Amino acid sequence: MILQNDDYVKRGLNEAVIQNNLLLIHDKAQWFYKKWPGLTAVDGATDPLESRVTNHLRATKDLYREDYERGNSPYPCGISFANYKEDDYAFQDDIMAVFSKMPKCGLLHVHSAAALSVEGLLDLLQEWNGQEIYIVTRGSQMGKMTYQAPAAGNPGNVVELQQFLQFPNRRNALKRWLTVGRHTDHALYIWDEFNQIFMRTAELFTNRDFYVEYHRRFFLECLWDRIDYVELRCGFEEFKLKEKEVKHDEILGQTPDFLDALMEAKNAAVEEYNQQTGKEVWKLPYGDLELGVILCARRDLDAESEQDRIKLMKKIDTAIAWKLGEYKNFIRGFDFVSEEDRGRASYSYYKNIFYGEVMTGYPEGSDAAGVFDQIREEKKLDGALRSELIELMLHAGESLWIEQENIIDAKIACRSRMGHGFQLLEYPGALMCYQAGAYDVSLKAPVLEVCPISNQMLRYFPDIRNHYALILMKMGVPCVLANDDPQILGNPGLSYDFWEMYMASDGGLMMVKGLVFTAFIFQYQYRKNLTLDLWTEVDYNNCLNEFKELYWKPFITEVFENLF
Repeated sequence: MILQNDDYVKRGLNEAVIQNNLLLIHDKAQWFYKKWPGLTAVDGATDPLESRVTNHLRATKDLYREDYERGNSPYPCGISFANYKEDDYAFQDDIMAVFSKMPKCGLLHVHSAAALSVEGLLDLLQEWNGQEIYIVTRGSQMGKMTYQAPAAGNPGNVVELQQFLQFPNRRNALKRWLTVGRHTDHALYIWDEFNQIFMRTAELFTNRDFYVEYHRRFFLECLWDRIDYVELRCGFEEFKLKEKEVKHDEILGQTPDFLDALMEAKNAAVEEYNQQTGKEVWKLPYGDLELGVILCARRDLDAESEQDRIKLMKKIDTAIAWKLGEYKNFIRGFDFVSEEDRGRASYSYYKNIFYGEVMTGYPEGSDAAGVFDQIREEKKLDGALRSELIELMLHAGESLWIEQENIIDAKIACRSRMGHGFQLLEYPGALMCYQAGAYDVSLKAPVLEVCPISNQMLRYFPDIRNHYALILMKMGVPCVLANDDPQILGNPGLSYDFWEMYMASDGGLMMVKGLVFTAFIFQYQYRKNLTLDLWTEVDYNNCLNEFKELYWKPFITEVFENLF
């Protein structure tokens, strides 16, 4: 019942308050974390320590709101994250202190080519003593780094990187070339600036030693931010320089050596982390950092073009072949990355790629046909579709154009996760499927990998308080938080994204708990080699208990002891 103005007069304010409270109780009950049995008490109550921490966080957040309403400073979520961070308004408060101590349980959406923080990358470049790196200092390719020495007669626009960095303020100049922020506010189309940064660093990764050290430092950043599960989206890297010859079964010239390099980097990071951490510092609950990869192809490849179609099929078929071999538990899925609005629609990949018969479709008599025919026969794959053999974890719905319908295709194609997906709110039919699939102990609809700072920096949500994910979570859609491209965006680890999302919402600590537990579910299933759709209630309860005992209770206790 909706009260009219005269109802307030006749019945009094108390009746209106009762009605309003009923609406609020109903709305708060819809948060997706309420869908997880046992995550919170049936009545929504928290334990005493959680309540104390919740109240402390709320009081700290209220100080920001009061300061903003007095006109003393901007509210954090309402201005660019990069500008807010650059102006040093915050991130030294109790909220950040809490989230930096919080085990994040899973980073499920981060791109290999921009995973290390920009400060970490700059340190690496300054300390690098391997193959000489050169940098373009002027012209259309300004900031691009290469191992190629300048040709004779070089006019001076290509110099040794170490020489370049010796001059004052050159580190800051390089930092601007490797990030978006206040210095890119002038850009008419931010994706042009964003893509240019990837071009500036792309060649660095063709050196195997650099690739390993880059990722070792990235994994260390994850560990220091209490992230012990990472799924890294990466392309098929080909090393032009490597110290040792790695013997692998190559598929059409493509070797999985980069997968071994990632594992090598991960192991080195874990070893260093364990050496550096004392008894009083957070230790890895499972004793290791669990790592998986989601292999990727670019969305600008056109499946209607024979050349591009063959390239796409080679990539996904190669990924499937590796996954069916020694990388079964390492390769988690496949994705099509880069900007959606100027890229190809997911639907265009249906016939020949997603739902095409695996390892077929190549020109008769070609090398590809011969190689894949042999693998298909050995693995007995006749009749199997590509989407049946490797899980699709697609970027979808990262757009403001209603005509861009990738969200619908992702709902059909993705079994467990969707990258970004905030546009789901604009498709009520698809949204109903997600709500209907809000489940008991299994994931019957994809989880959204929400990247709030990325979405703000790429101009989808200038104010994170208006982020669609906050509405979707209130409608029961499960989500996890991710940082997307921390080098470019300035948000290493996950603490910044949790800080921003907490400041933007009214979900409080319980929303945060739900986000962390949802990430943990993916970690748990891979560590235990479980398939989510086959979970029993016993599996779910075991997962919940491990989350509480290994992660959440120790975290709340540590925060309580440090804050009170």
